[in-house]
Amino acid sequence: MDPFTTQSLEGILRRDLHAPLYHQLQGFLRGLIERGEIGDGEQLPREEELARRLRISRVTVRQALQLLANDGLLVRQRGRGTRVVGGSTARGSSIPMPLKTPLGELIHSLDTLASNTQVRLLGWERVVPPEPIREQFGSGPEETLVHCVRVRSRHGQAFGYYASWTRTKHPEFNAEQLAYGSRIALFRRCGIRFLQVQQTVSALRAGALTAMHLQMSPGQAVMNLTRRSYGPDQQLLDLLDIQYRPDQLRYQMRLDYETNHPETFV
Repeated sequence: MDPFTTQSLEGILRRDLHAPLYHQLQGFLRGLIERGEIGDGEQLPREEELARRLRISRVTVRQALQLLANDGLLVRQRGRGTRVVGGSTARGSSIPMPLKTPLGELIHSLDTLASNTQVRLLGWERVVPPEPIREQFGSGPEETLVHCVRVRSRHGQAFGYYASWTRTKHPEFNAEQLAYGSRIALFRRCGIRFLQVQQTVSALRAGALTAMHLQMSPGQAVMNLTRRSYGPDQQLLDLLDIQYRPDQLRYQMRLDYETNHPETFV
């Protein structure tokens, strides 16, 4: 079945979601490539044709195709259109290991979350952290870090309790900025650049303080996410611990197959 007929494309893009349309489209096309529904060397419909069938702008289509081209899944040539170069050689065939999670897509997802939710600052201080935190950062007994506690909400419903420690001396990384904006945007403004992010997801029972801010009962299950963000030389720059209401947020991860080094699993 042709995946690009108007009937096949019906309903794949949803304007009621917070994810941008180009991001939804690139995810749909990536899935077709990775499942082998469009194989290596196959030609995609032209930009204007995809835009017409999906009832979106050519700019939106172009953004989605460029993301996939940047990831090495498509080749775009003026006058020749766009063809798949990172797909299966035959339908139904598998793509070699290993798996990776693109940092760029993670940052984009965090930007989307930040721009569509509200934040409330509960506490901010620049202090010497307790010993367990110092051990993780490898910081000295006199080095101060920024400690921040915030709650994120959507439509008046709190869904996430955020506690973070950040290694920075930048004066703009302060309570005023953290009270209203996105930490991701603030990292950029302060020149804090991450080269690697590690995440751990687990289940916990909500403590009294977390339960109060998330409007839950103490002891109820929460989804706990710990994110460690590293800069050059594997130096830990930011440690974030989030407790989510499981009925208010779904955590979804996409894993991509890397073809360059099949012996390495990340």
